[in-house]
This record gives sequence, C-alpha cells and structure tokens, in this order.
Amino acid sequence: MHTFNVGDVLAASDVNSWLAPLAGVKSADQTISSQTTLVNDADMRFAMAATATYEFRVYLRYSSGTGQDWKSSFSIPAGAVCRFQRIGKDLSGNFGSVTEQTDAGSVTSLGSGVGSILNANFIGVVATTGTAGNLVFQWAQNTSGAFNTTLYQYSYLVGRRIG
Repeated sequence: MHTFNVGDVLAASDVNSWLAPLAGVKSADQTISSQTTLVNDADMRFAMAATATYEFRVYLRYSSGTGQDWKSSFSIPAGAVCRFQRIGKDLSGNFGSVTEQTDAGSVTSLGSGVGSILNANFIGVVATTGTAGNLVFQWAQNTSGAFNTTLYQYSYLVGRRIG
C-alpha cells in the first residue's frame, strides 16, 4: 500500500496509479457463433503495473442460445495470480455464486436464448509479480452452436490498485 503524507505534492503518475479508476467499457455489441475457445475482449481490459495488487469487478450483459450457454474467465500477465467469483445464473438456471475461481479455469452461465439479455457480476483480485501487463476479460460459448452469443454494449470491467 502506498502512503501519502500531508503536504505531499502528488505526481500525475501517483494519481493515475493509485486514485483514478481503471476501466474497460464495451463500446458496441460483439457477437460470436460456433466459438468455444475463450476470446480476449478488445474493450474489457486495463493495464497493471509490475508487483502490484488490484481489486476488480465486472458488470456483464450477455445473451446466448439455450444450448450454447456462456463461459468466461480472465487473462493475466505471466506470474500473476488471479482469484474471482461470479454472481449470476449457473447452467441449471439457478441464481447464485460460484466458489472461488482462478484465471486457469472458467465459469459457465446459463443461456436463455438469443436476444434474451442476462446479467452477471464478477468480483476479484489480481496480484502481479515482476511482469506488468493487462487484466483482460475472456468469453466464449460453453458448447459450440450456430446460434449467436453476444456480449452487449455497456458491459464493463473496472478496477483499482490496492497494493
């Protein structure tokens, strides 16, 4: 944790690193079909410094065919550690949260049909080591199918440095 003292003159880098929120907001709808390999989202990402700790959250607006459903995870820099939890509907359609996950796995969510927008939320922490890099939201269909899976505009990933 960085400590600021009374009378300190803050450099722009301090303000940007410690006080300004980091965010990646989905600028337009993005649609995939027949895609089960996780896709790095182009908008939902932010840069992280080396040897730092960040908290993050995701607000997700998505739709997917009832057979395709949805899966998601995060990409992190080499050597970093990521822990997160998803709150939303599971594959059975039950609302709840999953146990703690890591970037090495993915969580699955129910698809309610093309164009039927569902929401999910993620909360987590990521700690980098000696390598800086991006925290990137990833997503795909859980089962390949011809029906569209869409991540909708205004979904977002936001974080802040905490250590």
